[in-house]
Amino acid sequence: MEKICVEYQITVSDFRQATYYGLFLRHRTALRIMFVVLAVAVIYVIAGSLGLGTINPLVLFLGLAYLIWGLFLFAGAEKGIRAYLRSEGSMIGCTYRAELEAHRIRLEVPERDIHFTTPVHKLTCVFEFSNLFLLYTSLQDVYLLPARCLTQAQRAALRANFRNRLGENFGSRFR
Repeated sequence: MEKICVEYQITVSDFRQATYYGLFLRHRTALRIMFVVLAVAVIYVIAGSLGLGTINPLVLFLGLAYLIWGLFLFAGAEKGIRAYLRSEGSMIGCTYRAELEAHRIRLEVPERDIHFTTPVHKLTCVFEFSNLFLLYTSLQDVYLLPARCLTQAQRAALRANFRNRLGENFGSRFR
């Protein structure tokens, strides 16, 4: 892989996508259960209203409880996003510089005096979305790399490099 040098800014949309992905990672089992319960509750209510059975209030209660929990969960995520945008430490709109090599990643945010360098194999994990790479340097720290700053060839080379060096710790829906 040839050295890739890019400069970019993180947008609110990039940050929101990364936040919701983190939310789904942390609560994936509970969210799967919530979606199943909500689907069953909706089907149950439709079947009951069509006269295919009686409506049990317990099913409605469980569906409503999961719906309220989900709304609180997503509202909390939005509240966190808004709080981050208002914070002094917000890096939305800051200029990032990235040097991506086969064996090393260097990220800089000059406005915040951040300089980070690590071997690729030491990344905790990397996830690729249709318009964003999430580079986890630890379980809590992540750098965002928007795909808009990469050419298709650079993106394919980066994907192949992450897949080769990280193995199962690289996730992508692209081949």
